[in-house]
Amino acid sequence: MAAIDLEKQVIGNRPGASDGEAAQSGKRRSLRVVIDIPVAVFGHDLDHKIFQERTTTLTVSAHGASVVLISNIDTQKPVLLVNSKTGAEAQCRIAHRKELDKGRLEIGFEFETPIPKFWAINFPPEDWNPADRKRPISPNRPSPLSKGVKK
Repeated sequence: MAAIDLEKQVIGNRPGASDGEAAQSGKRRSLRVVIDIPVAVFGHDLDHKIFQERTTTLTVSAHGASVVLISNIDTQKPVLLVNSKTGAEAQCRIAHRKELDKGRLEIGFEFETPIPKFWAINFPPEDWNPADRKRPISPNRPSPLSKGVKK
């Protein structure tokens, strides 16, 4: 596992503090995908102790992810996020923290730089319409599975 300086303070590392943040304009920098990917989170809690917690993602994007944690994470400290399936590691900052119910927090992580391949999934193109998945295949249009198959 790569070393991470968990003691390093990141300037401006507070939820919603990045310059030109996408949420301010109402437009996201990259698509979010709702998917459960197992991850390990390494960080500091509010008692300044280092913790490790295993969880799964709620959503992922090329810029980070959101997860649910029970650890009371210090939002001012950097975090190491590890994709448990691939072993890929990324240093992150906390982009948002939301208390869900007693003892559970929704945490949004932002990569230092975008890493689209971190999740080892193919992100849909921006013009992809989720409603198209529900449309029945027209009898006049060949099935995508039969493409190139001759009878």
